[in-house]
Amino acid sequence: MSPLLAARSAWRGLIPENLRRLAGPALNQVLQAYVRANARAPHGAEAAANVSGAPIKLVGYFSGSHGIAASARLAARAFEALGVPVERVDASHARLTWTPRRDPPEHAAAWIFHLNPPELLAELAVLGPRRLLGPRYGYWAWELPRAPARWLKDGALVDEVWAPSRYNAEALAGAAAPVRIVPHPLFAADYRDVAPAPRRAGFQAVALFDFNSSAARKNPAGAIEAFRRAFGDDASADLTLKTQNGRLFPDLLAKLRGLCPPNVRIVDETWPYAEVKALIAGADVLISLHRAEGFGLSPAEAMALGTPVIATGFSGVLDFMDETNSLLVPFSPVAVDDPQRIYRGQTWAEPDLGAAAQALLRLRADAGLRQSLAKAGRRTIAERLSPQAWFKTLPAGLQAAALRLKAG
Repeated sequence: MSPLLAARSAWRGLIPENLRRLAGPALNQVLQAYVRANARAPHGAEAAANVSGAPIKLVGYFSGSHGIAASARLAARAFEALGVPVERVDASHARLTWTPRRDPPEHAAAWIFHLNPPELLAELAVLGPRRLLGPRYGYWAWELPRAPARWLKDGALVDEVWAPSRYNAEALAGAAAPVRIVPHPLFAADYRDVAPAPRRAGFQAVALFDFNSSAARKNPAGAIEAFRRAFGDDASADLTLKTQNGRLFPDLLAKLRGLCPPNVRIVDETWPYAEVKALIAGADVLISLHRAEGFGLSPAEAMALGTPVIATGFSGVLDFMDETNSLLVPFSPVAVDDPQRIYRGQTWAEPDLGAAAQALLRLRADAGLRQSLAKAGRRTIAERLSPQAWFKTLPAGLQAAALRLKAG
């Protein structure tokens, strides 16, 4: 029996349950240190990458509806669209565990973890940190200007950290591994023939967010206020605020509903992806008055669908948005204030709601502007975020391994 298993057995057999609960947080720290120490040990990256037929293994929350789950699905699809087979490893049930796996070592041409450091640590514990042979890449998303110090130290868990945007890469500067910008790939075919949802008014706007991603950061209240300033209660203009997980934060949801004039509706439901795309496709504008975005997947998808975007001119969206393809709202830097306490400290952007209201009025009045932004947005996404463009951002060694797998 390994020392770790022996210690675990003695702990459960000799210590009463109530004392085990009290000691849980301290023991969790010990377990984290154990996983970190073993994950940092040499893992045969160079040798495993050259093992004939070793697959690319992509680890993530493939069944989730949040951004980090979408990033894993998009990366897997991008490899497959380019003819490169990948193995999906679902991390939905990852947790720190005192039971290390004793299976034989597992080789891969690459391990790509679409998991932020806390979740990565848990998944390494589940898989067995010493077992995973091959180069390791961690795809991390952080929305404030500086990532937590613990994240930077946990760069040592991987050979390279991937960030979805320049803004995110700057936040991760100083990590204990090189940082590379690898944007999300999007697929033109996904957006080509989307049937728009039925219109509710002559001018239709949409905004989207997940309460689990911080209402303060996504700033739906700002979208409501900018829309109110632009159109008052004019029934010929309509804003649909598509949210999810509001049931987990009933007070915040009720407060948000209280801000809505009659021409603004909140739909707090988890929809199939096809329905969300139809909603965006049927709108004249997507509003994203965010205070910070690691990337900005919803604005990017709206552009791919040919829906103009009004967005705060700050953070990750600036990698694909500019004055030629969208309407960017000026902002002022302010201290972070997040009632959900998902984010704290540092600064983020406070968008100019008057300027956002003027942008809405301008877009409604100018059909030519809507058409030109739609065309430019589609072109930008096709050029910068295609699977082919995405593949070119990957490390040269991984590109070579992928091409070998494609060739069989």
